[in-house]
Amino acid sequence: MISRIGRIAIFSGLLLGILPSRAQNAPVNPAEMIRIRSIEAETIASPKYSADVRGESLSRDGRLDWLMVKVIYDTAPKWTDEITFTFYVVLKGKAEDLPRGANELNMFSETVTIVNVPQVRNGETSVFLDPYTLARYGEPTHVAVVVSINGQSAGQFANPPLAANAPAGWWDRETPNQTPLLTRDKTPYALIEIDKQNTIKP
Repeated sequence: MISRIGRIAIFSGLLLGILPSRAQNAPVNPAEMIRIRSIEAETIASPKYSADVRGESLSRDGRLDWLMVKVIYDTAPKWTDEITFTFYVVLKGKAEDLPRGANELNMFSETVTIVNVPQVRNGETSVFLDPYTLARYGEPTHVAVVVSINGQSAGQFANPPLAANAPAGWWDRETPNQTPLLTRDKTPYALIEIDKQNTIKP
């Protein structure tokens, strides 16, 4: 278990940094099109902002903690039509905070598809959990992401050290909590480092 202000980070084994030479139009293994560098789960404060409404200046200092789950990756092709990331994160809560009858461990999930992805090193895609759900359901214990490219499987990546007693593919054995993780465009972070963010498929 890690602290709420901590970070989960794993580094995948090297898949393949560049595409090998191939005959034109030959099939490409999706797993060769992407390399996952790391998966991280960390708490971050609400962003600070200010605004002017009807001549009145409004400002807010970020105070609440959000959970951000972020995958860092490289892509090999000059362009990739779409990449789909399905994120899973498990939180460990305290009985006095959880709904009656809820398990100590609860899994949260969301799928995000980005489109028109250029060749990139250290690309980022992230999802978030709102502050009140995070406060109620506790600390992150393990995290995973399943990746597909243009609808074809490109691999799955998890954090074994923090899930040593969990079987491979543990995310397929659990039912996600009804509260979803949020894609970046549905959070206060939508416009932060916007030039680094790919378009999210509706």
